[in-house]
Amino acid sequence: MSIYLSNLSIVSPSFAHFVASELPLQSLTKKDIVKCLKALGVKNSEILNLKWKKELWIHLQFAAVSKI
Repeated sequence: MSIYLSNLSIVSPSFAHFVASELPLQSLTKKDIVKCLKALGVKNSEILNLKWKKELWIHLQFAAVSKI
């Protein structure tokens, strides 16, 4: 299953929570994860420009939990 959030112009915070809690890392691109991080209010360019998808995923998991 692949979900391409890149095709969405806007990702809501509730959808970003869904992505973080329900979708596997393998189904997302780095751009998808960054879009979700931005939807959750992450503005730190050091985080948004991380090189590795796994690192971005960890930050998305943390942001989703801390924004409940």
